Amino acid sequence: MGQLSETGRIFERDSPETVERALAIFRRALKHKHLRYSSVREAIARAALAYQGHFEVNDLMGALTSANIKDAHLATVYRTLPLLVEAGLIQHALLSSGERRFYERAFERPHHDHLICVDCGKIVEFEFEAFEVLQRDIATRHKFELLDHVHELLGRCDACASK
Repeated sequence: MGQLSETGRIFERDSPETVERALAIFRRALKHKHLRYSSVREAIARAALAYQGHFEVNDLMGALTSANIKDAHLATVYRTLPLLVEAGLIQHALLSSGERRFYERAFERPHHDHLICVDCGKIVEFEFEAFEVLQRDIATRHKFELLDHVHELLGRCDACASK
């Protein structure tokens, strides 16, 4: 499946093999929980994997509607997203956004962190190995088994700071 742009159009992102690997993981996760793998759940998984950038439930619902997936109701999307998170295909993102809940693709994507402009909402994704080394060192020093982390650096982008 292709990738959805901000306007909901689809363009190529992943090979069919990559998508099939992700769907196989999702099928196993559902089977482990004794849940059914349905065409609607598959369509939701494909849309979430293909979505470009960060998305909310309504964004994903809009993409499904644009793709003419008729059986994907809002309640089904809400029930499926936590299953996709648990399977490791998507992850929660932009936790500092308060009441709003964002997701982004996690499957076969390198870990990254976010710079977030508090004025205009601009998001910059970045990778910084020194953060990764430092947090592992801190966890080891305090005898913690590090499972996951989120770094969101809040500030003002250049355009907003110069206003």
